[in-house]
Amino acid sequence: METQDENGEIGIGTAFHIGDGYLVTARHVIQGRHLTNIIPADSGTVSLDSVEVIYPSDPCTDLAILKTNFSLDAYMEGVKFWGRDDVRKVSHIQIGSHLNDWLDDSVILTKVIAFGYPPIPTSPCPRLVAVRGEINAIIDPYVGSHDPLFVISPMARGGFSGGPVLTEDGWLVGVITSSLLTDHAAPELGFGAALTVEPLWEMLFENRIFPASNADMMFELRHGWGLAEDFFPFGEEKLQRLKSGEDFDATES
Repeated sequence: METQDENGEIGIGTAFHIGDGYLVTARHVIQGRHLTNIIPADSGTVSLDSVEVIYPSDPCTDLAILKTNFSLDAYMEGVKFWGRDDVRKVSHIQIGSHLNDWLDDSVILTKVIAFGYPPIPTSPCPRLVAVRGEINAIIDPYVGSHDPLFVISPMARGGFSGGPVLTEDGWLVGVITSSLLTDHAAPELGFGAALTVEPLWEMLFENRIFPASNADMMFELRHGWGLAEDFFPFGEEKLQRLKSGEDFDATES
């Protein structure tokens, strides 16, 4: 994702799809900047005129959601893996259910994969970079975020901001938001940090966004706490299956 500031300086960040055209990125990637290009993989062209940027109500939360016409229908319907019947294609990233109160040191050394678009010298165009690593620590920062941050082992680089950090099973652990530095050091000398998923869930609840199968997890998280069923855009049959635990596919309503 490319942006420009008021002086025309180009910035590169990362966004990822959580379903139904909604992209998640870091707030600082897009706020106060002009969006000039979104270059999605295998999805055709995203119309910049279709983009609506949604920010969290907490100004300290470094997240943003982009409502777009992004679609992976062509990939889901047309791309085939010859000779491989065991490949499960997905059109969006599934958000984990690990809320802040549930986090403890048991997640330390959990293996993760981070994705982003850091500038690569001599590369003529942006390339997706994937790195393996672990969660090294969880911190409650005393400045900036009001939510915990995962300190991750992959090297922090510009361009990874807004990128997803996934478990080996493909669930979203957090969103890369910053490089933890001192004394204005280069980003590569800092710690990589990823914001936990609870503020992302809060944004979705607050704006009544129910993207693809992530809507099922939203129901699971909130229904158990007594949220009214009419909050969710599901039919009665769907609601009954969700309450019984039989259905975790929100493609129907």
